[in-house]
Amino acid sequence: VEFSSIPVLIGERINPTGKKRFKQALVENDIEYILKEAVNQADRGADVLDVNVGLPEIDEEKMLCSCVKELQGVVSNPLCIDTSSKDAMEKALRIYNGVPLINSVNGKKETMDAVFPLAKKYGGVIIALTLDENGIPNTAEERLQIAKKILSVAKEYGIDKKNIIFDTLTMAVSADKNAAKTTLDALKLIKEETGCYTVLGVSNVSFGLPCRDFLTSTFFTLAMENGLSAAIMNPYSEKMMSAYHSYKVLHALDENCLSYIDFCQNVEDTKSSVKETAEQKTDANTLLYAIVKGLKEDAGTLCEKLLESKAPLDIVNEDIIPALDKVGKAFEEKRCFLPQLLMSAEAAKEAFEKIKAKLPENSAKKSTVVIATVKGDIHDIGKNIVKLLMQNYGYNVIDLGKDVEPSLILETVLKYNAPYAALSALMTTTVPAMEETINLLNEKAPFCKVLVGGAVLTEDYAKKIGADKYGKDALDSVRYLEDAEKA
Repeated sequence: VEFSSIPVLIGERINPTGKKRFKQALVENDIEYILKEAVNQADRGADVLDVNVGLPEIDEEKMLCSCVKELQGVVSNPLCIDTSSKDAMEKALRIYNGVPLINSVNGKKETMDAVFPLAKKYGGVIIALTLDENGIPNTAEERLQIAKKILSVAKEYGIDKKNIIFDTLTMAVSADKNAAKTTLDALKLIKEETGCYTVLGVSNVSFGLPCRDFLTSTFFTLAMENGLSAAIMNPYSEKMMSAYHSYKVLHALDENCLSYIDFCQNVEDTKSSVKETAEQKTDANTLLYAIVKGLKEDAGTLCEKLLESKAPLDIVNEDIIPALDKVGKAFEEKRCFLPQLLMSAEAAKEAFEKIKAKLPENSAKKSTVVIATVKGDIHDIGKNIVKLLMQNYGYNVIDLGKDVEPSLILETVLKYNAPYAALSALMTTTVPAMEETINLLNEKAPFCKVLVGGAVLTEDYAKKIGADKYGKDALDSVRYLEDAEKA
């Protein structure tokens, strides 16, 4: 892989996350489909192809080696070996012809000790994530310090910094308004301070929002302006590719604009439109309206007013829950998006706080739910959304946080005699920890029903590891509890 002033495009489509058809291809060993994806991405302008086949249901080592071998026979593009399994990585590197990208290492000692020896032995350019045992830092400076630590350890293994490419981690702006700025600041800082190349998986910035390509392509442009050397992106996206070709023209990187002209000639002249569904206007002075619109202060004020003439639990059942159901349905139908869902949940929480003050202790609570992201997994956005909705529906939620030991989850379930446990896992490598937790709960606390969720899970796999419920989203999990409570 050669890096220059023109950013390298790494095709992201050979990856099961969020891709139902690709998951099916992996489970069915449909190599032809995977090869077709590779050829199509190369035709659309991808310079490098990311190869991630991590799926709990399959033998990752066997599939990764098979894909690497077959892909080298149909495309000449370099490959990015993308796996968190040391064994799968070593076997793939052993059969790879040439110098691959290795995705990835991070600031955790055990990860560096696992990956650096392989990179030294087989060769490769290593993608290094700026996170460590403490998770993902909130500041650019802290991410720089992790980068420097990684470089220091790499040097001990005899790996030159020219073979390290830093990923400053793209987070969703729907969950943190400063996420993109921090990532871009870190990108520029690391580029200037270390002189190393940089890479980002750009699409995550727009998670949970409508018209994702608008945001993603703009973020991509800003990242290139801040020194991005490579992007893991979707080459099928017209907006992403137009941003890329336009950037090259405007920075005098496209001689006679030939690349831009060629791209434009191949673009289908179709217009996409976003259908906006107008929501029927509701009386603006109702609690339901305030929650649906995410008006936190109004929700609190209107709830206090309602409490003068209405029983607290009647407000929960006749105003708050119908409002959340309305928002939930709009979310499922993609008429509202993650930030709006969270705003509504916060507004409902504000109303619920007013109600709790009028009730005897615990009288407004339903059953107890112990919720946690499983051992080894540091992701908690999805868990936090589920927690918030469960609380708003009146459940007593005990949140154990992220990277939680199975024994602590069991201990908490037994302590509170909790009839439900909700477990989250976003990474394929942490699904075994989820299964371990389920087995422990089934053995020691058989009265506890286990709900699971996360990007890598499917309903079939949830059943396979012994879960009682696979929650495809937060609302699905809440509705399972509601049905179980009525039973």
